[in-house]
Amino acid sequence: MNVTKRTRIRLIGAAGTALGTLALGACGTAAVPGAGHAGGRGAGSTTGPAAATPPPPTMPAVQRRPSPPPPAPCTPEGIAVSMNEPDAAMGVRAARIVLRNCGSRPYRLNGYPALRVLDEKQQPFDVTTVPGTRQVEDAGPKSLTIRPGREAEFVIVWRNTVTDANTVAVAGKYLEVRPAPGRPVVVVPANGPIDLGNTGRLEGTAWRLPSR
Repeated sequence: MNVTKRTRIRLIGAAGTALGTLALGACGTAAVPGAGHAGGRGAGSTTGPAAATPPPPTMPAVQRRPSPPPPAPCTPEGIAVSMNEPDAAMGVRAARIVLRNCGSRPYRLNGYPALRVLDEKQQPFDVTTVPGTRQVEDAGPKSLTIRPGREAEFVIVWRNTVTDANTVAVAGKYLEVRPAPGRPVVVVPANGPIDLGNTGRLEGTAWRLPSR
């Protein structure tokens, strides 16, 4: 073999060795997912990006209902009278007055109760109370016998209207109720102010049996 041929073989061998070295170097420096980075999950981890935390469920809106009246004491007549929280709509306010027979004998009613609006010292305001109203259903006078443990009711209606800034607006704290002629009056705490403005007028239905 002459010099030229030997030189060619050496060059081919050297080139093969160099290619092999490059291939091994490339294999040894292949990037490993997640390696060499601060906070990486490390090689072999298959967990993807953290899932977004779902928002808390939205609670449905709770509609406010009129609160029940506070417990009323039983009078010597054997009745307990309380006022429900007023319900306001279109500028008109209405409240149910409930009489419960807490005694041991039947209690008789007939027609419209006599009413007076009182201040915080239980002194009467100058208010006209009108038997009958067109603002709510009023069946009119009817004879009722309320047995022990049973109830009767009537509804008072008014408007909170102020038309004269020089007149003190009425905001009753108590309602005086005479259930029937000749019966003792019962002073009922207002479950919310009886705010008549300066209308000076309170309307009411006749006694009736509860519809509920």
